[in-house]
Amino acid sequence: MKMIATLILVFAIASSTLAQCPVPPTVPVSDVAKIAGRWYQIAGPTFSGTENQPKCVTADFTPKKDGNFNLTMNATDPDGSKNSGVGLVERTDNQNLLKLHTSPYTTSSSINVYLVDTDFDNYLAAYICFLDPSQSPVQTGVILSRANTVDAEKYAELTDLLINKAGVSTDYFIATNQKDCQY
Repeated sequence: MKMIATLILVFAIASSTLAQCPVPPTVPVSDVAKIAGRWYQIAGPTFSGTENQPKCVTADFTPKKDGNFNLTMNATDPDGSKNSGVGLVERTDNQNLLKLHTSPYTTSSSINVYLVDTDFDNYLAAYICFLDPSQSPVQTGVILSRANTVDAEKYAELTDLLINKAGVSTDYFIATNQKDCQY
């Protein structure tokens, strides 16, 4: 009996260390450097319910000499206060996969960001996955636009792509309010 309990424990530990984020279907990306510049978040991750969602979210990708990007995110919190965060977006050998490192830019823990559809001029849809503290994959996504709006047909297409093809959970994905924003 003790051996069975030990085997179960070993299997549980091994399974949790082998947890990985699924790889979604992507489109060919020829030049990820085109991500540089300002993007407006049209839909994105939610972790605290709709009443606590920030609005007026922007993402500014600034190229670095090494080919990676500094990322600055700005938003307005529900109480009206401004919020910002920074990160490092690291390019990989796979043009569709970026690694997001949050401050203080640790490379030991990163968030996988897969570009699932983009034209770089108007829109970008990305699948985001990371392992939560219990080593379970959390799958969410983001829709970015070069303008603070996107037409309803494109929004529906990209949302469908993220939820039904990439596996983004609707529990962790919500539209972002971009109305009455002062950027």
